[in-house]
Amino acid sequence: MSLTENIATTVASLTYDELPERVRDKARLLVLDHVGCMIGGSRTHGAKQMTPYLGRTDSGGPSTVFGTPLRFHPANAAHANGHSASMLSLDDSYIGFGHPGASLIPAALAVAEEVDSSGRELIAAIVGGYEMSLRLGAALRPSEDRNRQVWGYASWQIFGACTAASLLHRFTGAQIADTYGLTPMHAPLPFLRKFYSRPMSLLKNNYGWANKGAITAVDLVRAGFHGNRTIFDGGDGFWAMAGSDRFEPRDMLEGWGQRYFILDTGFKPYGVCRCIHTAIDCLRALLARHRFGCTDVKSIHVETVSEFVRDFNGPWPDSSTVEAAFHIPYALALELLDKSSATGLREEDLLDENLKNTAALIDVSTLAGADEKFYAQRLLPARVSVTLHSGETLSAEAEIPTGAPGGPPFGSAEVGAKFLTIASPVIGEAKAASLKEALLKLEDLSVRDALKSCAMT
Repeated sequence: MSLTENIATTVASLTYDELPERVRDKARLLVLDHVGCMIGGSRTHGAKQMTPYLGRTDSGGPSTVFGTPLRFHPANAAHANGHSASMLSLDDSYIGFGHPGASLIPAALAVAEEVDSSGRELIAAIVGGYEMSLRLGAALRPSEDRNRQVWGYASWQIFGACTAASLLHRFTGAQIADTYGLTPMHAPLPFLRKFYSRPMSLLKNNYGWANKGAITAVDLVRAGFHGNRTIFDGGDGFWAMAGSDRFEPRDMLEGWGQRYFILDTGFKPYGVCRCIHTAIDCLRALLARHRFGCTDVKSIHVETVSEFVRDFNGPWPDSSTVEAAFHIPYALALELLDKSSATGLREEDLLDENLKNTAALIDVSTLAGADEKFYAQRLLPARVSVTLHSGETLSAEAEIPTGAPGGPPFGSAEVGAKFLTIASPVIGEAKAASLKEALLKLEDLSVRDALKSCAMT
């Protein structure tokens, strides 16, 4: 049996009943969090460009396009929702591996509606998707030089989406192996190293396409297509296609059913790149501890990882909120002006001269030892030093952001409040509250019934 077939057979055997309660709880919260991100993200400029485009090629279908009255074919619904989910930059985070949920939860929900899955089937499929996606990410072990040259997320996280969709269609191990063989033909190239050029693309990591490509691969298997059942095997395996120069096959299955990667996935309290969150945590801690205001600040110095200094401190992000989400001074200036990104970034702030002047008080440099901790331990070290007009300097340091495992907690209460905050302005407070309750008892419902609360006319 090839490695690919072994993985597919193992995945096919996954059931809801075998999952520990803490894993089920985490999956349920991740669904709630991402549905909120899809609904809130549906009102952004990027979503308002993408969804109508997809609508012009879709005559209607069984799957919800969140935040709209539209229903699309599952592939197009997952494309639209995956794109919307990433627009507020509030979707989940696995440090070093991007945002795995945005590349699989939209696909899982769209297919679950199509086949009328139970909530339990959806939870199991999502757990399988996270495990496949993140185990593959761990197995792709590019050298530091290759990582700095070629890297991407949707290129391999597409396997999370196709795994979830395959499980919902109750594929056999052989069918899943075929799906894995077809999936790379629909995967985006590893684009990350070209992402930070200006203007930044509103596609971001192109998670929408990853969802659509995964469902396409699954649908082709349903239509009788076969794929290469050795796609992960050998020196020409998927790892080479994804741009890596190293691969550790053992990581794909070792500890399966004992270690769950989904538990290491974090929730994001701020609508900017996860790599900026520790700096925000530091500033918020100083603001809470010392009770100073923006007018008291003479300057702020941020020290962090050299890659963040290079990529997140460029020209003023006046083109889009996507650029603003990757700008350290912008993110911290929002906190100083009580405009936190906790509800997502606002396009009107891009032209706010007061915000721009406040951000000019903030400079960024490399923190000694931060690079080693980031590359070797996946930590996000940051030190923030605030100098007041009084001459006093206040400092705070952090390595693990709020909502990440081991960092300040961001649990079910916070995720629920976040959901209501970003979903209510779109679908109304009553529908948002009803949808939240339905998703929190997902295992007792069908997916179609759980999503009835978000229907828009």
